[in-house]
Amino acid sequence: MSDSSNIDIYNADLSSGVTAFDTKNFTMAYQLLAPLATKGNAEALWRVGMMQMNGLGMVENQPLGFENFLQAAGKGHAFAHHMLGVAYMTGEGVEKDIIQSIEWFKKGAKFGISGPMYTLGMLFEDGKEVKQDLEKAQFWFDKADRVSL
Repeated sequence: MSDSSNIDIYNADLSSGVTAFDTKNFTMAYQLLAPLATKGNAEALWRVGMMQMNGLGMVENQPLGFENFLQAAGKGHAFAHHMLGVAYMTGEGVEKDIIQSIEWFKKGAKFGISGPMYTLGMLFEDGKEVKQDLEKAQFWFDKADRVSL
């Protein structure tokens, strides 16, 4: 088989796996995406991590989901950064660590996605996990609003 045929199959499996995931056919999504995740595809790593973290189509395995998020983030996947922030904030798959959580949310915010920005705003507004700082909260809310426009 030529290299271009391998690439075509790889892309078809990724596309089909993403579609299966998006339509909540998690068993099929895992069958298609797990081999690509093993090969280091960031999108596949993130989606397989989501299935493992939340027990979608499989038995929940939060530590393994966390590891897949970590690998996907290492490959520059924006939403993996956000999910690492969530994992550290909630203690899912890793020991709870609000400082690490904030660092990952800040890294995710650099990708220009609003989720980590809103979460940072809520953390600073709430003041339960970190010292309340309404100026920081407003900064992150404003930043998220600009992204959402």
